Amino acid sequence: MERYSRGLRVQVFFGETDQVGHVPRYQAMLEYLRREGAAGATVERGLAGFGVNSKIHTAAVLRLSLDLPMVLTWIDAPGRVEWLLPGLTKLAGSGIVTVEEVGVAAYGGRRLEQLRFDLQVRDVMTAPVTSVRADARLREAVELVIGRDFRALPVVDEAGRLVGIVTSSDLVARGGLGARLDLLAVLPEQARLEILGRLDPQRRVADVMTSEVMSVRGTDSVAAATHLMATNRIKRLPVVDEEGRLIGIVSRADVLRAVGETFPRVIEEGTAHPGARTIGEVMHRDGPVARADADLATLLDVVVSTRLNRAVVVDETQRVIGVVSDADVIRSVDPAADAGVLGALMRTAGRPAASRLTARELVTRPALTTGPETTIAEASRLMTEHRRKLICVVDEAGRLLGIVDRADLLGAAGDALGQLAAAGEDDDD
Repeated sequence: MERYSRGLRVQVFFGETDQVGHVPRYQAMLEYLRREGAAGATVERGLAGFGVNSKIHTAAVLRLSLDLPMVLTWIDAPGRVEWLLPGLTKLAGSGIVTVEEVGVAAYGGRRLEQLRFDLQVRDVMTAPVTSVRADARLREAVELVIGRDFRALPVVDEAGRLVGIVTSSDLVARGGLGARLDLLAVLPEQARLEILGRLDPQRRVADVMTSEVMSVRGTDSVAAATHLMATNRIKRLPVVDEEGRLIGIVSRADVLRAVGETFPRVIEEGTAHPGARTIGEVMHRDGPVARADADLATLLDVVVSTRLNRAVVVDETQRVIGVVSDADVIRSVDPAADAGVLGALMRTAGRPAASRLTARELVTRPALTTGPETTIAEASRLMTEHRRKLICVVDEAGRLLGIVDRADLLGAAGDALGQLAAAGEDDDD
């Protein structure tokens, strides 16, 4: 029997002359879906139709200027549709938006049951990518990334050739930025402006960027790029062409999305497929954990104790209640009223003032949880669809067993991709 992956088809029905601001509505919706990592979308122009005003619009030769009907069709994984649909609906305006379940047999020339060993970086990278010139002022670079999904800017010369990269760490350590980019995005506006105002107006990107930056070609294999990221514990790699010009960027999230979409969802017991490895094998048991009744100071100690900048909150029986990130703390505690909070989160001098807030009260959404038998492919899918940085591994009663983050999954995915690549080379021989 042919096996299909379950997907959702979203269609938006609107008029050809509809606009969002000064941009055609179809262009605004396509750009939103592309920017947010949707699998793909298509816009079609109809021959004739009518809407709520009952006026028929047609493409007859003498009436080409009329407002013809248009349809945007987007097919994607259910989790990503759930995440992106509110934003798309807002852009759709008065258009009709429908959602229906579909079976997806293949995507991009790939069977969903197997990731090709020869998948290339250009197949999974994000493009186009925002970049900055080396002579740009620091504040300009910071403002380019505030509130965006990415936390680093490739630096290019006048010909578009890659000459470096500037990261959040570069801006804090060498640029004097008073808060990491992810924290800066959630600070109250006045506090954010004060931090930006303290940046030296004379300093340029060239003064703080990392010049010796690792990069990959678009034609390099995903397996090679994954190995490079996992070995060097880096989150993203600029992608360049043969002339060294920037053409995109590939991140851990891009790799994990590809693994989640194309490795087998269900793997028969005893199979030799490298994707059969489970998260129970790669999880770590010594993650940042805080009791639900922990006070703010204790919680902050846990949040900053690891590179994850977040704490898993459990009750007295070790059942997972949720996850609190450093950004969640900033949203709940006004740093203007308690400057010690930001200082503690930045690992500089500072302690929060006495507070009655507990870890339980700072949990804003449920944790992403799954059992230890979940495959790395399914875990990758869950993590990218829900846009989370860690998964809590729990037993049948919801008690915490361990934690898996993006770096853990990337390492496991890199091993699996390497095995597939080796198997592909053997097949070629």
